[in-house]
Amino acid sequence: MAESLFSVPVKVRYYDTDLSGAVYFTNYIKWFDSIALPELTDALGIDWRTFLEENIDAVIAHVAFDYKAQCFLDDVVNIHITDIEMGRSSMTVYGALFKEEILIAEGKLVYVFIDFSTRKSIPIPNLFKNKVGAYIQEKKG
Repeated sequence: MAESLFSVPVKVRYYDTDLSGAVYFTNYIKWFDSIALPELTDALGIDWRTFLEENIDAVIAHVAFDYKAQCFLDDVVNIHITDIEMGRSSMTVYGALFKEEILIAEGKLVYVFIDFSTRKSIPIPNLFKNKVGAYIQEKKG
């Protein structure tokens, strides 16, 4: 299993599956996105509302996922952030999803920080960059 900076389990619900009974592929991306920002930022004590009040948000600019195996109703999927790279205005979050020890999917999401009112890219806020950077450094040793 890949080294993990952060992980969250998700139990597959009926509405996550398609007619074949397997998890519909977009749900892996949705789950990963939900831990990449809300779950991780909450765990680090970053209140996203503060950014929104300052007209700052992060939008997904790129998604790349490779699917390796299927999941089904009632399976537990462990979603891992395996690495984070931060640039000036963008952040790439790498991850892997496992069912027990089986790799289900792996990929990345690229977020771009924007001024919410102009929709133009802006530098990653220092508060965010410092807290996430310190967390990564602590986890990687």
